[in-house]
Amino acid sequence: MVSQITSLEYIEVGSEIEALLLESKLIKKFKPQYNLISKDDKSPYYIHITKDKFPKPVVNHIAIGSIAGPFLTGFIARQILKSFRKVTPYHSESPCFYRHLGLCSPCPDDPNTSVKDYLKNISKLKQLLRGQFKQVMSAVVKSQDFETAAALRNLLYQPTSPEEYVTNPNLQSDRRQESLVSLKEALERCGLSIERLHRIEMYDVANLSGTSATAAMTVATDGEITSANYRHFTIHSQGPNDVAMLKETLTRRLKTAWPRPDLIVLDGGTSQLSIVTWDIPTISLAKREEIIYTPASSIKLPRSHPGLQLLQRLRDEAHRFSRRLHHKHRSVIIKTHA
Repeated sequence: MVSQITSLEYIEVGSEIEALLLESKLIKKFKPQYNLISKDDKSPYYIHITKDKFPKPVVNHIAIGSIAGPFLTGFIARQILKSFRKVTPYHSESPCFYRHLGLCSPCPDDPNTSVKDYLKNISKLKQLLRGQFKQVMSAVVKSQDFETAAALRNLLYQPTSPEEYVTNPNLQSDRRQESLVSLKEALERCGLSIERLHRIEMYDVANLSGTSATAAMTVATDGEITSANYRHFTIHSQGPNDVAMLKETLTRRLKTAWPRPDLIVLDGGTSQLSIVTWDIPTISLAKREEIIYTPASSIKLPRSHPGLQLLQRLRDEAHRFSRRLHHKHRSVIIKTHA
């Protein structure tokens, strides 16, 4: 195969699940010889939904009547099902061990389970396997099933069907550009003029009543979250004062030789902006209300705003990253005093 390659093209997607379903879609469309049959001459795998009273997904080699596939390995098909099970629980065995994990609810092993309610989950599972993510998201939000909506959002940050990627292979790049342009325009309306947004840095602190305090810097480069540029800080300031901790973090960061950011984002509100003494554009993002504060003004963008969504992703990553070191410090203290 390598000797026959003359060029290489790829489509950037937003998650592993999207990549696997898109691969399946493209294999089915183009039928490339190297993807259809492996060297040991085994057939590809497909996902089916049984026609039982309480249907369940199964993986086999049968193409006719399949919901999704072909997949190169059974492992890929089962991993997709495992991921979707967190969003749309389903039954797979009796006695059911998944019921207590929330991965089979409503469960057929429960005599009070309604077939109608169970089939709703299976219907959603079929839609997800077909790549109809937006339809599922719209339905669960409309029914105010926010727990399922949150699970789907965590699995697929910005749900995108395989068809959308086939139509526009540069979709992810276009989205990143849209988030930067829209954020820049929103900040300009608040009186904050920024020439470019090549590098955005987000800062968050984590502590327990001022102890084991840590901070994290997360980075987006040209709109793409770049974890290789993340940095941890162990805070030396004493007492539960998030503003002082942020000040220490930024003071230390700005003394480094790391690339200069085009925008600094602080987790918090107006009090966090009081530490600004540098000439780099700086804003803060308040929790819950999701209000963006600048030194001169503030703005509340709709939740669907691409620029806000970029900041939220950076903020969520900063929360996760700062708490990782914080928990490590706490575990050391606990072991020391054990």
